[in-house]
Amino acid sequence: MLLTKKTAIAFLLFIGVAVSAFRSDNAVTAPTDDFATVIIYRGGQFLNAGKNYVLFANGERICELSNNKYIEHHVKPGHISYMANETGISLFKKETGFALDVEAGKKYYIQCTVKTSFTRSRMELSEVTENTAKRDMEKLTVDNCQERMNKN
Repeated sequence: MLLTKKTAIAFLLFIGVAVSAFRSDNAVTAPTDDFATVIIYRGGQFLNAGKNYVLFANGERICELSNNKYIEHHVKPGHISYMANETGISLFKKETGFALDVEAGKKYYIQCTVKTSFTRSRMELSEVTENTAKRDMEKLTVDNCQERMNKN
């Protein structure tokens, strides 16, 4: 069976789109000794899967973290304050925060967990060990905002 030129081009286009759609962690950059690496992740939570939360570092927006995703944030050594705020319109929004003192060349892991009460939901940030993070992150993928962060 001989493929026509149009069929072959369509097939190659399909393969290209499929490969780019399922790419893995190639958007993450390698850390340098001048910076600390803070890995922030949000595991899968079925009930809050549709809610996104904006992450801020020292008041600057860095990412809108989605369910089952993580980012690597490269920062200068020193004190860094992270805040999380729910996106969209809702009543009783609550910002949550976490402060961290980081050293150059080291990695830090922050776990994000969505907590829900009767009147609101919030994303709590807490530092975890590398072993805990690696176990939690086995099936997570890099968030789409990582590429934008790498450009800045």
